[in-house]
Amino acid sequence: MHLFSFTNVKSVLLIDSNFYIFQNMNKVFGCILSIAFAASFATESLHPIVAPSTSFGVQGTVELDEDIYSGDMEVSAEYAVHPRLSLYVDGAFRFLSYSYEYSTEGYIHNYCNLHVNGFNETYVGAKGLILPYLGLNLGWQFPPGEGSQKNRFHRLNVEPFSLLQVSKNLTIGTAFRYNTFLEDQNFKPGDEIGFKASLVWKPGLWEFSEVFLYQARIEESENRNLDKRYRNMKDKYRGMKMKFDAMRYFNIAGISTGFGLNYEIHEGTLFGFETGHRIGIEMKIR
Repeated sequence: MHLFSFTNVKSVLLIDSNFYIFQNMNKVFGCILSIAFAASFATESLHPIVAPSTSFGVQGTVELDEDIYSGDMEVSAEYAVHPRLSLYVDGAFRFLSYSYEYSTEGYIHNYCNLHVNGFNETYVGAKGLILPYLGLNLGWQFPPGEGSQKNRFHRLNVEPFSLLQVSKNLTIGTAFRYNTFLEDQNFKPGDEIGFKASLVWKPGLWEFSEVFLYQARIEESENRNLDKRYRNMKDKYRGMKMKFDAMRYFNIAGISTGFGLNYEIHEGTLFGFETGHRIGIEMKIR
């Protein structure tokens, strides 16, 4: 027997909305680009630690996380207002998100669950070099729309970083990060710290990069709706992410345009109770 269930009535209504979105893809794409610097929503991307620059990228991704399959379109942009200072934003829209289960325990059944789709978190910020080899990255996360049920709090990210130019084509970066959250509805997530490292190698027209992030919650979150002795949530989580990227650049109409593939994996209780995987096909202009 085949059983199909939906998370709620809102998910059902969004099916027609998704068809409308696909029929008006050009309009949606234009909207995403136009709001990218102001109020776009996105999942946080792992970017290599590099000096400020100007670039624009678009990618399609497929993700498996917590037994949920998702398909996103992501937009990222960085603009160097000065050789040592840039502004950036990451944006994405989740077109498809569903889980599927198959069981033969006593009987056979299929279970398909369509999850709420839409925009995810917003990430905007500024990155600057204080010295040629030392800099500071300040970022702000806005709560997501209907595309995510995670990270539903405003977050400030402070990330001092260092750069080591090993050779003309090889750059190594390291950074320490501190995340603090704003209280919402009397709930305050605990602060987090982390360490990030990256390697970027540019042989000829190719570009290869690897990024590693380890992050941990150092204090327990609080539910301030409860008495003080019951407020702690006992959620000192930790986790890691790794991303591998390969891209080939071409000169198209005088513009350096790259096409590539990337793979990201994350694990640990901070990012999810199961190992997550993400594969992306990307285009970047610099």
